[in-house]
Amino acid sequence: MKKPIPDIVQVPRTDPIYNCHGYLTKVPVNAILPFIEYYSEPNDTIADIFAGSGMSGIAAAISGRNALLSDISVFGQHIAQGYLSKVNPSDFMKTAKRVVSVVRKNAGDFYKTIRLEDGKPVELIRTIWSFVYVCPECGHKLTFFDHVNIPDKERKEVCSDCGKDFSRRSWGVRGDVPVRVVVDGVYGKQIEQEVQRVDYDNISRAEKDPRLKKVPSLPIDPDREMYSRSGLGKRQLNETKSFFSARNAIILKELWEAISGITDSAIRKKLQFAFTAILPRASRRYQWSKQRPLNAQNQTYYISPVYYEWNVFELFMRKVKAAIRSDEIVFSDGDILGKTEFGNVTYNLASADSLDHIASNSIDYVFTDPPFGSNIFYSDMSLFHEAWLGQMTNHEKEAVIHTCGSKKENAAGRYENLLKKAFKETYRILKPGKYMSVVFGNSKGSVWSLVLRALREAGFDSVPDNIAILDKGQRSVKGLSSGSENVVTVDLILTVHKPSDRASGETNGKWKQADPKNLIRAAISNADNGDAKNPSYVYAQILKEAINQHLLVDNLHLSDVLIALRNAGFGIDAKKGLLIPPSN
Repeated sequence: MKKPIPDIVQVPRTDPIYNCHGYLTKVPVNAILPFIEYYSEPNDTIADIFAGSGMSGIAAAISGRNALLSDISVFGQHIAQGYLSKVNPSDFMKTAKRVVSVVRKNAGDFYKTIRLEDGKPVELIRTIWSFVYVCPECGHKLTFFDHVNIPDKERKEVCSDCGKDFSRRSWGVRGDVPVRVVVDGVYGKQIEQEVQRVDYDNISRAEKDPRLKKVPSLPIDPDREMYSRSGLGKRQLNETKSFFSARNAIILKELWEAISGITDSAIRKKLQFAFTAILPRASRRYQWSKQRPLNAQNQTYYISPVYYEWNVFELFMRKVKAAIRSDEIVFSDGDILGKTEFGNVTYNLASADSLDHIASNSIDYVFTDPPFGSNIFYSDMSLFHEAWLGQMTNHEKEAVIHTCGSKKENAAGRYENLLKKAFKETYRILKPGKYMSVVFGNSKGSVWSLVLRALREAGFDSVPDNIAILDKGQRSVKGLSSGSENVVTVDLILTVHKPSDRASGETNGKWKQADPKNLIRAAISNADNGDAKNPSYVYAQILKEAINQHLLVDNLHLSDVLIALRNAGFGIDAKKGLLIPPSN
């Protein structure tokens, strides 16, 4: 007997597969496996029409199914094929070390410094850089790193020369400077030390190196959504290579060229996979904090006022080891992928609304994770990686709702139209009587209504066969603050059924608009039952109940739930984002 799907699928984003390579809004393999195993049989064919980084294909392979993946994302295809490239771990590690050795000789000793503890030459681990702000009144320069390291009681938020209030927004940025270097100390513990002449010389030498002109790069045009959202115009960051320090850009270029010359296709693919996985951290987007590194914000091109310049070689060898750990899980059953290059998983570059490569009534189950409206613009962020891959995603076909620029007009209508066409294509390729699971999350009820209409008009049964809450755990900094920001921290997985006896496209069931107040009131009355861990859980339960009752939720928003919870006496833990029941 098959194990039923739980009401709440809790899968942390900490397993070796998930952490091996970054891609926006990935669904962990262990969250997909229960659905594949419940709604299909071994040797069945699974499809994912918004495949992204290919997690559903990996889940299908692990569970003994075949998979047909498709997406418009060049970067997503690259990641999926990297995961599925089977290599001998010993040969893979030896090749990686050999490549790094060659690049060290070719690139130059850009990371060499002097350890102040004993005066010995060592290789730095990372350099801390800081923005320099300029007072608009008197021209006084303020190094932000020095400013934030002054104890709170002693720090003055004014210009030390003229007394003008300090504001990052109103003070201009006059470049950035190295402020600390991190090395392994004499006793093995990492230590920070002052920047020395040798460090300045290495930075200056890199900035004059002619190889900088040959670093792969793509323009980030002003009409791109993330150009506006990331404020790139203010800092004149108009192309992807601008996000790398000069020496990291040169070393990355040399490393990419060395990897690309490897003759073994599987090892080459896996090393290229490891290379693209380190790019955000190897860039100026790697955020510094007093406590610990904050990583890079994958969803924006944000550069923190204090950031890390990390040793590329260290990052790369770490990722090589991570790829081996991932492979131990993906290939744990030995020859699960068969004899072809990517085994029983095929990934086509294709738009979800045009699946001509898949025959009608040929798919046993679909698991897919479409873009969540206006939340994230995958193609914009993928430019950072696709500059190295030599191929770029056609962003005109992306299923997103633009909120800036000329594309803002009727953006929701275009998004809904693409989803409708995509779900109709899914209906066509699914065998009669089979199922599709759709992962979705959005703080706006109107976007949820849009998705429900698209599913219904495609021909699927009105009420889903199953609605599960997906909790991927480990919230981001922004996600944790869901008590004060309109950020959804859990998603729903809707599983819909293709009937065997109804023509495609026939509408079914009558839907009407919900009264959000009634739904919210009912949900809050049950909010202290243990399942409602945070406001997003309450919001998800409201959506789930509305869908089961054939109710549309155009007038519902997560902010309505937050206000209602606050009025009912609930608090929210600022650090964990969890609900605090009202005190009686």
